Amino acid sequence: MAKHVVIGAGSIGTNVARLLADRGESVRIVTRSGSGPEHGLIERVAADASDPSRLTELSRGADVIYHCANPPSYTMWERLLPPLQTAVVAAAAANDAVLALTGSLYAYGPQPDGRMDERTPMAAVGR
Repeated sequence: MAKHVVIGAGSIGTNVARLLADRGESVRIVTRSGSGPEHGLIERVAADASDPSRLTELSRGADVIYHCANPPSYTMWERLLPPLQTAVVAAAAANDAVLALTGSLYAYGPQPDGRMDERTPMAAVGR
């Protein structure tokens, strides 16, 4: 049983999975194609992570779910990201797992002057 479930095998998901496996943790990485790094402690699974029941099943027994996936193109985000987010949150809640999210800085707009912290205002300039 994988203690860690990583959604997505882009640069972040792949590195998260490798770091966990290299320290001896069991990892299941979920991608549409079943891709991901090869490692004795990494199980690669092909599945649609936007399917809440399938993702909940694949996350059963996990301590942590790492949401490292994004649609392949910005033009697809509006359509594909909400169902993916919903499924990941549902899987974490159903399995009482910690949900670790990767994110971006797009919500903050152009790079602010100085250091960013939790009080940095959101100032997106687009959708």
